[in-house]
Amino acid sequence: MTLRAAAISLSLLATLPAGLSHAQSDDLPRLANGQPDLQGVWSNKTLTPLTRDRDLGETLVLNPEQVRAMEQNHASFIDAEFAPSDPNREAGAGAQAGDDGDTDDGYNEFWKEVGDRIQVINGEPRSSIIVDPPNGQIPFAEGARLRRELPPGVSANDGPEGRPLAERCLLSFGNHSGPPMLPVMYNNNYQIVQNDDYVMIMAEMNHDARIIRLNDELRPEMNKWMGDSVGHWDGDTLVVTTTGFHPQQRVFGASQNLTVTERFERVSETEILYTFTLDDPSVYRQPWTGELMFNARPSDEKIFEYACHEGNYALPGVLAGARRAEAEAAMSANE
Repeated sequence: MTLRAAAISLSLLATLPAGLSHAQSDDLPRLANGQPDLQGVWSNKTLTPLTRDRDLGETLVLNPEQVRAMEQNHASFIDAEFAPSDPNREAGAGAQAGDDGDTDDGYNEFWKEVGDRIQVINGEPRSSIIVDPPNGQIPFAEGARLRRELPPGVSANDGPEGRPLAERCLLSFGNHSGPPMLPVMYNNNYQIVQNDDYVMIMAEMNHDARIIRLNDELRPEMNKWMGDSVGHWDGDTLVVTTTGFHPQQRVFGASQNLTVTERFERVSETEILYTFTLDDPSVYRQPWTGELMFNARPSDEKIFEYACHEGNYALPGVLAGARRAEAEAAMSANE
């Protein structure tokens, strides 16, 4: 079966309402203490974007034709990416010259693991992960500063301290490790380990591990990369509040006033409904909320090692280029 044919078959399944209704509480897997068991390896990959296509306005739920078109377009893109390249194309010509356009791509599709289906929640194919505001956009306040703050006296290319956190292998890119935990182009897997007092969530990318203390007080002065997280059970839903993000960790442009509230609700043997809300009055006009489905991975599939620095030439390359530019500028000034 071709990727395109597979996507067409999957898109028909995605429009059906079955399979995503909430499980009865008696059917949920539970620990000995009665709490729902969230443990296992989960994936949140999806073709549904975080923010909505503005042409869709306030349309959160897609119709079958829209789902089919989006999934078929993605499948066609994948088929084109895997098609043989023209061996006679001009080197470095780019898509404008009519070749396959791969000459300026850091990764080809073989290495990526983006979702190929629109996510369905409660039988509804969703146009965006964001469900509030109704337009599916992040409600940035006018004049909000969205750039990451650097330490005093440090510019982006002075040394490794000025480079982005993901480039330094300190944190996964694209807010994969969270909170909120969002899908990126690969490594969209998480392992959850749980006991009476803690819940640990390890993101596959960079092996970022977030330890959530249960029934404890927040310690925002810690300034952790992923913030300080505490949780409690609201019935069968785990509610987690996170504050105290590191000053260099600018989550969607938010300041150190950011509070993230997450809700984990196991709705079936194979699904966790993940809801998150970001609140920072200094950056956003209002709190904004998203919903995402975490799907269980097969028990025989393991999380891969993420060797971030292995073969990573970005950091020394950028810094070496900056030193070369400085040296050339100094020579020109002395001529």
